[in-house]
Amino acid sequence: MRYSALAFALPIMAASADVSPKAQFFPLTRKGDIPTFVPYKQGQDVFIDCISRNIDNGEHNFDSNDRIIYKAFPTCKETGKPLSFHYGVSEDIQCSITFTDEMYHMFQLYVHEDVPFSCRIPLSTEANYLELGGAYIPLTFNFRGEVHNSHLDLDPNLNLVITKPSNKIPEQQTVVSAVAWSSGTNATRVTIGETVTMQLAVRWFDHLKNVGSLAGAGASELPYPDGFYKLPLNAMFVTYNNYFLTMAFVSAVSVFLTGIIFSRFKKGSIRHSSDPESAYGKLD
Repeated sequence: MRYSALAFALPIMAASADVSPKAQFFPLTRKGDIPTFVPYKQGQDVFIDCISRNIDNGEHNFDSNDRIIYKAFPTCKETGKPLSFHYGVSEDIQCSITFTDEMYHMFQLYVHEDVPFSCRIPLSTEANYLELGGAYIPLTFNFRGEVHNSHLDLDPNLNLVITKPSNKIPEQQTVVSAVAWSSGTNATRVTIGETVTMQLAVRWFDHLKNVGSLAGAGASELPYPDGFYKLPLNAMFVTYNNYFLTMAFVSAVSVFLTGIIFSRFKKGSIRHSSDPESAYGKLD
């Protein structure tokens, strides 16, 4: 009886061993579909919005349809507009924001890590894309510091890394992932009503190779190649744009140096061959 039970269980165990979690593409639309999008263009403005939270406990605010409310990132004094980036452009950005009473208390929650500073980047550039249920990439700002009774110590110096598809196909130019984190050693003392300047080092990774693709024959149905956009072991920041600029500079310098060397060699050859009689005289 024991052996017959074991014989019955073995096929079930073998079948169970073959079952693995089914992978699905990320991100999906609100309806759970593979997204379509209007691609970004190089240098185009990339706007973000962030989760609206209850000032008392940090809980999400919801609309009448029980959907999380998002609102624009705080307005930067430098531009008079909410924070934005330029697609595919690595740059340093300053964004000075005034800490109203509400914002000050929200940053207390962010720094204390009671709630995340959660924002999002739309996958598409088309108008009202997110409102219509389009897909987006999450962007979390990880501010560090200390919360005190009378003030807040805040590190406003952030690295912001955004990954994009590494191919150069215009129809696939969107965002794969993004994250921002404080990376300075000097904290700023903040009280209600003060203005603090955020220093953001925005860097785009457009050279990461996607590994571990699971799409197979269905790859053509995806908006861009799937897989793990993995950082190399030697994570030196080199983009395709930087690479081509560097190669162009090296080529220009090489041509310049080659021209100088050739010019000097040519002058030397003319000098030695212009007086044949003196050359023969040395043989006498």
